[in-house]
Amino acid sequence: MKIDLRDLQEGENEFAFEETPEDLHINDEDINLVGPIKTHLTVLKFGDALMARGETECMVRPACARCLELIDLPLRASYTFVFQKGRPQRPEDEDDETLIWLSEEPGEIDLGDQVKDYILLELPMIPTCAASPSGPCERYDKDPNELLGREQKQEMDPRWEALRALKDREDEA
Repeated sequence: MKIDLRDLQEGENEFAFEETPEDLHINDEDINLVGPIKTHLTVLKFGDALMARGETECMVRPACARCLELIDLPLRASYTFVFQKGRPQRPEDEDDETLIWLSEEPGEIDLGDQVKDYILLELPMIPTCAASPSGPCERYDKDPNELLGREQKQEMDPRWEALRALKDREDEA
C-alpha cells in the first residue's frame, strides 16, 4: 500500500488498493482471511500538511467458539492518519498511533503495516456464529454440556441449605 507523496495534488487524492493477506504480512495460521483485502484511502494535502482517512474491508473465516463450525465474518476497519515532517528529538506524541513521521525529503510511504494493525484489532476475540450474517446455527442455543454429552450435577453446597430452607418457608407463606 505504497503512496508516492511526490505525485499528490493539492486537496483530495483518492486511492484504492486490493491486497492479499500475504501482501500485508498476515501469515498467522490462526487468522484465516478469505479473499482480497480492499482499502479505500482519501489523502488530503494542504501545503506540507497531509492527512489520510481510510476504510478497509475483508472477510475472515474463524471457527465458532461455541460450535466449532467455520463462519464467514465481514470485517470493516476505519482509521485516520496524520503525516508530520521534521520529527523532534524527543517527540511528545510518541504513543500516538495515528501520527506518522515523514522524512524531510518527499518520497514513498507504505501504509501496509498500519492497515494490518487495524485489521488485527478488528478481529473478534471470541467469534461466534451468532455474529455471522447468516445467523446462529441450530446448535448455538443448546447447553454446551448437552452437546458434549455431560450430565450436569444439581448438588448444592451444604452451606447454602439454611438459606434454601428460609426461602422455602417464605414461598409457603
